[in-house]
Order: sequence, then structure tokens, then C-alpha cells
Amino acid sequence: MKMSNAVEQSLVVLVMLALQKDELPIKSYLLSNRLEVSESYLKKTMRKLVVVGIVQAIASKEGGFKLARSIADITLLDVYEAIEGDGSFIHSTQLADRIFLNQASNKPVEDVQQALEVAVDDVLTVFNDAEADFKKRLQNYTIAKLLQHINVDEFGKIDWRQAMVK
Repeated sequence: MKMSNAVEQSLVVLVMLALQKDELPIKSYLLSNRLEVSESYLKKTMRKLVVVGIVQAIASKEGGFKLARSIADITLLDVYEAIEGDGSFIHSTQLADRIFLNQASNKPVEDVQQALEVAVDDVLTVFNDAEADFKKRLQNYTIAKLLQHINVDEFGKIDWRQAMVK
């Protein structure tokens, strides 16, 4: 399994929005400058977060992006599925069938096919269980939990809209 960079980028943006002073919206060009990523790429990522209701897009002179719901209600699974989709990441190509069922053998095709089905079912069960565990762990971890080690009152809110200090 390979996760796109957009998942990590989304998590960082959500933390930035959570720490935004006075919950003011942040424009996409400011986020892309801070993250040092293409604004068009960031906009595509943000659009996915808007569609699922994690982020709100405000179209106005002072608009931009802000959180659409509480950080306690945004799970890592919400973010992962917004970016990667909610389908399974496990897909069999039936490569073993194509290879072994076309191989000359002194065993009847039915026996080979049955052995393949058992082996493939075993492997898919392991992968499906792992995927379920992965998604369960993501479901149990929120943005609020991610920020639990930061005492926001002590750390202070940040106005990301201010000029960057280099």
C-alpha cells in the first residue's frame, strides 16, 4: 500500500487551520506558500476535504479555508478516505490463476484451481484483516488527539495569514 503525499499535506493543513488565530479563513496561496507546494495541487486536495465536509471554503475577499467541524470529530480515517477514497486498497489481478492454470501439469485442472482458490482466499483474508485493522486505528485517532500534546493556550494560536519569517 502506498499513500499519497496529499494525506500528510492534508493533516498538516488541518493542524494549521485548528491553530489559526480567531479561526479566520486562510487563503490557498498562503497555505501553499507555507507548505512549499503547488497552489493548484493544494486546491485539488482542499477540494476533496471540502466535499466530505471536513473543511469549509469561503469565497470572499477575506475568505479562504477553515475547519467545517470540530477537531474532535475529524478522524485520520476521514482524512485518509477523503484523499484516497473509501474503497478497499486490496485488489487481486488473478495473476496466479493466469500463470498456474495455463501451466502444463500432471494434476487435473480442477485440483490446481481448488488449491489456488484456497491459497488466494488465505492471502486475501490476511490482507483484508490488515486493512480493517488499519482503518479501525485511523478511525480511533482524531485531529484533537494529534494536538493533545500541544497546550494551545500556552503555545498560542498562530495567524498563518501574516508574512512568513525566513
